[in-house]
Amino acid sequence: LGHAMTAVLLPVSPDVQAFGGVSAWRDQQIAEAVALFEAGNYSEAHTLAMDSLSTTRPGSSAQAVREGGQGASLQPADAWRDALDDVAAAHEDVGDPERAEALYLRMLAWREGAEHYRQGHLGVAEQLFRKSPEYNTVQDATWFLQTLSPNDGHAVANVVGLLALGTEVAAKAMVAVWTLALRPQQRPKISECGGLELVAKAVADHVKHAELQTAGLGALRLLCTGHHLAHKNRRTLVFKLGGAEALAASLRFHATDPEVQREGCGALRAIATGNPSGARRLLDVGGVGLCLSAVAGCPLDDHVGEAAYSALKALQCASEAGSRAGTAMAEDLEAVVEAQLRREREAGLRFCEEQLSPGAGGQRVAQQTLLGFASVFLEDESIRHRALGLVEPVVKCMQGMPGHAKVQLACCHVLCQLTSQHLAQGEGAIRVAKIGALGLMCQAMRDLPCNVELQETVIEVLLNVTKNNNEFKTIAVKAGGIPATITAMRRFPKHASLQEHAIGALTNLCDTIGRSQTCAKIGGVDAIIAALSRFTQVGNIAELACIALCMFCDDAQLRTQVSKSGALPIARTLSKSASSRGVQRWASELLKELSPEGLIPHAPTAA
Repeated sequence: LGHAMTAVLLPVSPDVQAFGGVSAWRDQQIAEAVALFEAGNYSEAHTLAMDSLSTTRPGSSAQAVREGGQGASLQPADAWRDALDDVAAAHEDVGDPERAEALYLRMLAWREGAEHYRQGHLGVAEQLFRKSPEYNTVQDATWFLQTLSPNDGHAVANVVGLLALGTEVAAKAMVAVWTLALRPQQRPKISECGGLELVAKAVADHVKHAELQTAGLGALRLLCTGHHLAHKNRRTLVFKLGGAEALAASLRFHATDPEVQREGCGALRAIATGNPSGARRLLDVGGVGLCLSAVAGCPLDDHVGEAAYSALKALQCASEAGSRAGTAMAEDLEAVVEAQLRREREAGLRFCEEQLSPGAGGQRVAQQTLLGFASVFLEDESIRHRALGLVEPVVKCMQGMPGHAKVQLACCHVLCQLTSQHLAQGEGAIRVAKIGALGLMCQAMRDLPCNVELQETVIEVLLNVTKNNNEFKTIAVKAGGIPATITAMRRFPKHASLQEHAIGALTNLCDTIGRSQTCAKIGGVDAIIAALSRFTQVGNIAELACIALCMFCDDAQLRTQVSKSGALPIARTLSKSASSRGVQRWASELLKELSPEGLIPHAPTAA
């Protein structure tokens, strides 16, 4: 490698020497131009190549460019590429196109190798130096890619080297890298051969090439997940290779290309998952906005929506401090980043509300994803009170797509968040009840009886909305809330959290003798006692169940039914051995209601 670098920095290219010096190039000016290029003097190399071209072929297009004055306005970042183009073009014009193509490919590989060497990517540089003499034509370099399969791990080193050989070759090589990376066992080898560095650079350099971007972003996603070097790759990509900036540039340039957006959002998720510092970097380059834009630009693509949702969810870890940070530093970092996230979330909620409004004319896929976005943003309880404007467009979505499981579930989840755990939850409950959402949600329970998540979410909304409000209790009863809740309890008897919410909702709804009798007739008492028997030690189920059964015992007929259903022995046991004082208290009350004497004395336990 040291010998190779010495050759790179000499004034005469080793490729020139390999071809026999000046005679190999067949022109003194071209040989000098090559030497100048290798020495890094791109401006003079460009000028000399143009002089040679105008001498050998006065009518060439390159001469026209020179005469037009464009050669003098080269940007420093592109000077070496333009000089290389002109050196190769000059050699092609003296009658040797094959040697011109070889010159271009080999010198491109050497130039990229030298650049990676200076940046400290020694493995990448060595790979390029070793492979450059093999590059004669594009066909020679890429012929084996035609039959490449994900299992061809032996070809990794050859494929990775091709990423440095210009857009045409790099696009083919990028698809090959993605193909090889489909197998997790190939990903460490790709990484060790410099694949991560070259993929990231190709994505940054060839932003306009959609196929290369799709494959490149997909390759970055795969190289950042599923193998023992994945965590290291995530950090290297973000903090050493400019991966966040390259990713953002690609997504912005190809805003309406579903394949680029899908793979780009997948890469966002891969980088951010379990990597708070990486998530913060992505946040700084506009990661949240990129997720929103992906759905706005590709509203009909399910896969884009799913990828954008997953990426947005992964970005929420940005406020987490690393394990090495001290307590004070962690608190400061969390406060700063959480404030930034809160601003992003509030802006995101406004975007969702605008896009979901009835006049926006959104597509089903976009609406589904936007509802998911809103749910992610609303996990921050501190901003829920600012999002009550979402109630109306969410209800409109429910009305417009009855029976669609994903849309209905997403709508119910957002409404559940808007009616709990925030400063204006009472106002949220009022809006949900008065706009007719309870009827739509109970219908969703009937339409999708096997969706346990939807069933529990609706029951939780019933619990939230009917708390201490007789008007809303009546609305919920008329909507069919009682039978829907009992049906869910019977269908999912082993689901503890659903049972707990359901008992709480029935306690709210059945606070009159008539409603209690209706509940008992359709199996409400049996469902509550079944939950009590199964989950006596889980959550607040025992206490809530005892409270509900005590309420039923206000009616003599229902008291008899409760007793016959097996509540008495359970109440006796809980009144003596329950670990919670609240459970003991209500179990004792239930025992009093059910005992023939009205009271069964029971000695207090020793302190």
